[in-house]
Amino acid sequence: MAILLRHEEIVDLLDWPEVLAAVRTSFAEQAAGQAQLPPRITIDSASGHGWIRLMPAILNGAGIMGYKAMNVTPRVGGRYMVALYDLPSGALLAHLDADWLTQRRTAATAALGTDALAPRAVRQVGLLGSGEQARALLAALAVVRAFERARVFSPTAAHRERFAAELTAELGRPVEPVASPAAAVAHCEVVAVAVRPTAEPVLRHEWLAPGTHVVAISAVRPEHRELDAAIWREASVLGVDDRQHVFESGDGRAALAAGVAPERAVELWELLAGRHPGRTSATQLTVFKSVGTGLQDLALARAIYERARPLGRGLDLGDWPHRR
Repeated sequence: MAILLRHEEIVDLLDWPEVLAAVRTSFAEQAAGQAQLPPRITIDSASGHGWIRLMPAILNGAGIMGYKAMNVTPRVGGRYMVALYDLPSGALLAHLDADWLTQRRTAATAALGTDALAPRAVRQVGLLGSGEQARALLAALAVVRAFERARVFSPTAAHRERFAAELTAELGRPVEPVASPAAAVAHCEVVAVAVRPTAEPVLRHEWLAPGTHVVAISAVRPEHRELDAAIWREASVLGVDDRQHVFESGDGRAALAAGVAPERAVELWELLAGRHPGRTSATQLTVFKSVGTGLQDLALARAIYERARPLGRGLDLGDWPHRR
């Protein structure tokens, strides 16, 4: 029987290691040739009322299929939903509110990319952004690297100060608010970008120390940027979660215009499966750019569903929708 899982029924089900383990299964399916991931569909409203996106996928190894639907309306915000189906029977298992899921799978994917490419020893993490996605990203990075401290910049002083105080308490390691993006990323082994994106890059190559790993998750639309083109051009390894859609983002388009060949990008499943060596020296600049895929969403949705069902969570929808 299908169930409807609301936001408040989901948020306390999985801890960070469990989230990372669930998302990792999507890349294992890709490596095994068991994943089907067609191009996503994005439709921009001709009337100016935002856009809607559908992201279908099938994980044959896990025996699930489904899609994520999301829409964003200007001055209103975004909504996210996942439909999860049982592959052998075709039965709908669950409709899930996917706000928490999206935030967590985005951060988990970025952390897995960082684990594959960042230096093993990390003293400092520099973070641009102080919203909920930045909070999730720093928490996920703390799972894969035992960094000693972090610095955070966002344009509003009160926001970065509150973020620093709360994440210091949550992670048990100091997070310092700083007054500029250059100060946040100076002398950091890992630099992370989780901002509200605009048309201008927020991170510049000249601010980065040799050997830095950059992880960027903000700019997924064609009109948005987060990294300057020099970072793409100078990176020794360009890791991505989905090559096609990364190069449809504003950052990807800028990289193409700067002469970066798409063939240089290595997908995360290739890194995790050992089909690409990743970082090969301490002085290399590495980048991981994520735009999200339906595979990641469905892998985490499955883990949420399997934890929620025995606990009796969710509204029972019966045998829905009607079968012909």
